[in-house]
Amino acid sequence: MSDQRAHRVAGAGRSAGADWVVLTSYDAVAYGAGHVAGIEAGPTPFSGGPTLAVVAADGSVAVLCNQLERPAAESGWAERVESYESLGYDDLTPLEDKHEAAARRLFTELGVGGTVAVQEATFTDQLARALPESARLVPVDRELEGARAVKTPEEIEALRRCADITAIGHAAALAASRPGITELDAFAEIRCAMENAAGERLPLTGDYLSGVARTAGIMGWPGTRELQDGDPVICDLAPRVAGYWGDSCNTFVLGEPTESFERLWEVSQRALEHAVATLRPGLTAGEFDAQVRGVVTEAGLSNPLHIGHGIGTGVHEWPRLVPGHPGRLEEDMVLMVEPGAYDPGVGGVRLEWMLRVTADGCEVLSPFAHTLRPAMAGG
Repeated sequence: MSDQRAHRVAGAGRSAGADWVVLTSYDAVAYGAGHVAGIEAGPTPFSGGPTLAVVAADGSVAVLCNQLERPAAESGWAERVESYESLGYDDLTPLEDKHEAAARRLFTELGVGGTVAVQEATFTDQLARALPESARLVPVDRELEGARAVKTPEEIEALRRCADITAIGHAAALAASRPGITELDAFAEIRCAMENAAGERLPLTGDYLSGVARTAGIMGWPGTRELQDGDPVICDLAPRVAGYWGDSCNTFVLGEPTESFERLWEVSQRALEHAVATLRPGLTAGEFDAQVRGVVTEAGLSNPLHIGHGIGTGVHEWPRLVPGHPGRLEEDMVLMVEPGAYDPGVGGVRLEWMLRVTADGCEVLSPFAHTLRPAMAGG
């Protein structure tokens, strides 16, 4: 029943010198165990500690979660699910004590011990107490980054689905963004279109910015500002669909762009086209960043943001496409590439696609075209 992703986690543990791996972040548990926990409302109040996955050296997986998450955990590939009462009222034991007891029970029954690889940022003291006193903890974060960077065929299909949903969102953005509507109202129409397409509520992050000052500020949630004729709009959409994240960005203008803004857009588009033409395995992330960023800087424009990042069960994954990053790009990595150009007096532009690294180049997974002038703008 174990999945290729679980075996990659086990391999990361071996690289760290460990006999076992304990995953404790939402994205890592989704990756290693196929357990997609709800995250839209933030950390659940019904858990006494992190939902976790234990991965053995042979790739077998067990999950510990609160009882409300049990059905989701059982729909993954864990061979065992241990849960504890979280919403009942018969047992008033504090949730953190229930969590620690369940973890101790699971670790004991599995025989977890020796050298245990953990995620340093999310592995808690109470989990350490649940392990045998003789257990030795080692970090596995860097090894996991590398293991997760190259996607399995199942992951690539999941990310294609995410890219499809973002394309629906961008079509909705072009239709919803019109003079007189607020950013929040436009974003509500965009979100509704994506959720109807997915058939469920979606955790969603990203940006929706209108006007010169807002778009020049690069990032931000939608607010109460009313869109006006001539406004530039940055729409950056990152929905989480079945445990995997999409990401994408388009920038457009309501009406006719100024000559200066059109130049920002054309340079950003040229940088993205250059990225598609040059992305290939063997480059380092830093080398690729330099090639794409160079199109913007050679035009005398500024891009203070990264050029992109990996994506998967985390919305931002290794490698980051930033100057000097030594990580080497490999076939079947999936990268978000988002060159932009920003000027406080003109506005900001960011254009983003999802790209899969192939044996000799790349494949564009985002099925939408960037559009500077929506047909309905100003109407």
